[in-house]
Amino acid sequence: MKARVSSIIAWICVILVAVFNLFAAVMKFVPQAPDSEGAKFMTLLGVTPSMEHILGVLEFAIVILYLVPRTSTVGFVLMVGYMAGALATNLTHGFSNMDALPIYICFLLMTVSAYFRNPELLSRLKGQKTA
Repeated sequence: MKARVSSIIAWICVILVAVFNLFAAVMKFVPQAPDSEGAKFMTLLGVTPSMEHILGVLEFAIVILYLVPRTSTVGFVLMVGYMAGALATNLTHGFSNMDALPIYICFLLMTVSAYFRNPELLSRLKGQKTA
């Protein structure tokens, strides 16, 4: 029973993170008017339209790796790197911590999912041998 509850918690967190990132990836492909809020936001971050498409494809690939159980550890590590870059970009371009709150929530959900879904990752971080 305990393993089932852990698995449910892990998958809920994984699905929430995946939906958040898939939405962000899809929005990178949606055409926007040059004077729209989204276009202004991306310009403020220094992201060009051609760069948006590359980031969208990268985000799709990372989400797929993160969702597949066999590649979830690699996907987790890549997702942490991608989200850390997004957070650093937001914070260095004058946005507040409250503006970056969704990224912090995503980090929390990723950590909870990794704890329950990838116990070998935690044992490696502690320096223990894995079976």
